[in-house]
Amino acid sequence: MTIKRIGVTSEYGPLMSRGVIYGDTVMLSGVVAGDLSQDTEAQTREILRTIDGLLAEASTNRNNVLTAHIWLSDMANFQQMNAGWNDWVDAAAPPARTCVSGELYHPDCKVEITVTAVTGN
Repeated sequence: MTIKRIGVTSEYGPLMSRGVIYGDTVMLSGVVAGDLSQDTEAQTREILRTIDGLLAEASTNRNNVLTAHIWLSDMANFQQMNAGWNDWVDAAAPPARTCVSGELYHPDCKVEITVTAVTGN
C-alpha cells in the first residue's frame, strides 16, 4: 500500500501534511480556525467546515469519522464548542470522541480538532 499525503505545507511551521491516507484510513492533523477573533462556537464551526473539505479531498465525509480529539484552551468553553459540534455530527453515527483542555499554539486559539476516518462505507 502507498501513503498519500494531502495539503503538504510549511505554512504552519515545520513541514507537515494536513492529512495522510493509508489504505482506507484517513488521519487529519489538528485543525484550528483561521479567524482567531471569533468565539469558541464560531471557531468550532469554521474548523468543522475545514475538516469537511479535507475529508472530501480524501474521498470521505463526516459520517466515516472514527475518532475525534478536541483540545480546548479552557474547559469553560466546552458548551460553546459542543453547540457547534452537535450541529455538525450525525447523531446516528457519532465518532468516539476525546475532549481535553490545554495551552494551544496561540493565546486567541480556543479550539483544535483532529479526526481519523475511513474512506467509503
